[in-house]
Amino acid sequence: MKKILFTLIVLVYFTQISADPKENIKRILAELPSSTKTSLYILDATTGESVYESNINEPMIPASNTKLFTTSAALYLMGPNYIFSTNILTDDFEIQNGIVDGNLYIKGFGNSTFKSEDIDTLISILVENGIKQINGDIIADDSYFDNLYTRDDWIIDENANVKLPPVSALVINKNQFVISLYSTGKVGSKLKYAIKPECSFINVNIDANVTEYRSRPRITSTFNNNEINVKVTGGLRKRRTPVGYVVNIDNPPLYFSLLLKEKLLNNGIKVLGNSEIGKTPSPSNDLASVGIDLDSLIALINKNSNNYLAECLFKSVGAFYSGEEGNSFYATQAVLTTFSDEYIIDDETAVVDGSGISRFNTITTGSIVRLLQKIYNDRIYYEDFYRSLAISGIDGTLKDRDINNFIKGNFHGKTGTLNGVTALAGYLTGRDNHLYIISTIMQYKSRGSSYHKNIEDKILLELTK
Repeated sequence: MKKILFTLIVLVYFTQISADPKENIKRILAELPSSTKTSLYILDATTGESVYESNINEPMIPASNTKLFTTSAALYLMGPNYIFSTNILTDDFEIQNGIVDGNLYIKGFGNSTFKSEDIDTLISILVENGIKQINGDIIADDSYFDNLYTRDDWIIDENANVKLPPVSALVINKNQFVISLYSTGKVGSKLKYAIKPECSFINVNIDANVTEYRSRPRITSTFNNNEINVKVTGGLRKRRTPVGYVVNIDNPPLYFSLLLKEKLLNNGIKVLGNSEIGKTPSPSNDLASVGIDLDSLIALINKNSNNYLAECLFKSVGAFYSGEEGNSFYATQAVLTTFSDEYIIDDETAVVDGSGISRFNTITTGSIVRLLQKIYNDRIYYEDFYRSLAISGIDGTLKDRDINNFIKGNFHGKTGTLNGVTALAGYLTGRDNHLYIISTIMQYKSRGSSYHKNIEDKILLELTK
């Protein structure tokens, strides 16, 4: 009898625990090391009631949760159908007999997904329209953004661990080329190489050998007199397959101009002028363009937390907002102004980049939840934004966060990770069919990233009981 009574008491006790999510979440957070700085905000979007609040006004390093502000600001300012394009134009408005009696301009409008294959598409359009000769120069125009290509140049005292390729308005292959090194020869012989995309203006000096033991080549590049000089030193262990190394392009517009000219010549279009950098005159004759819509772009950014695309979008937002130039100042003003109403942005918010790499970003979980609530209540943009987020157990950065069968597919969110920082925000559908908006940021000194992400997962599980 005593044993039965004791069992009933235990069952009642644990039933009471599971019935009080606030107390259960508090117990989960108590598992964190005392040195971990934590902020957590959970809102029931269906009822508008707060489920849990802890340090929601505390400024935190948001890591890639910063992308939520970049992509949503773009949606509200530009709309999901806005096109980021790369255009070929000319100052000749009366093209006759397939001869462009003027310059050919290639201008970038923040199309960060442009690849070398897209040049082929643009050239095929010119060929279809009967273009046979360019009497002037091939001029690359990346003036839609400023010419500060690296984050260290536009963020004072920036020293981020994550380095990105040059950010510019005119992008091709993320402003990188690939050198593949072959070490299939005899030990001691010179390495062989291949460049992608192939071009004649990249000169490679190989001073590296096939080695018997593990070694690593050192690759440097300089851009002089319309040529890129690459030097490879060191060595590479003998192996059957090549190893590819990406090389950043120091001067994206000049590289683009040189590559376009070479491809035009290879496709039978004669070019009498040189490869140059400049500005497209206004008005001009638009001959061809390739682009990507914002709806598709923000999915690439949010689902896989693509830092490079986010930084290009950040400057595009600044260009659109200012009507002048895409730079970090205008981009920051655009984000803050877009969400200045409804107390979404608070006094603790500081946005210095579009990706969240910088530790100078500070955002509160209160601000993140208010942002996600605004988007949830705005049926114009909610579906586009919701689809852009990673899905737990399905895709993106949440693909491997397969917590249980119920949460799989029912949490759409954005992760954030830096050294000593983990963040998670998004929308969770509960078993009660309520939609919960969640934002948590943890800054830790011990126990590591996996341990803290496990705490995040426990919080999600608690909301589905």
